[in-house]
Amino acid sequence: MTRKYITEKLQVESSAIDYMEYDYDINTLLVKFNYGKKYSYFKVPSDTFISMKYSESIGKYFNEKIRNDYNFA
Repeated sequence: MTRKYITEKLQVESSAIDYMEYDYDINTLLVKFNYGKKYSYFKVPSDTFISMKYSESIGKYFNEKIRNDYNFA
């Protein structure tokens, strides 16, 4: 299977998150925090990413739905 490299990068207005980048091919969410660290969260469904993108508070959504629910590195 050939990868298409479909990714979406979003600059975020958040006190904790600088930007997010989602890879639709491998369902991986990269989060760069304002303090400089980057983490990749694995097997995040695209609908979860889309819900976070349109949530009222991206930081709150991240803390409640992603941070403790997905493996990361």
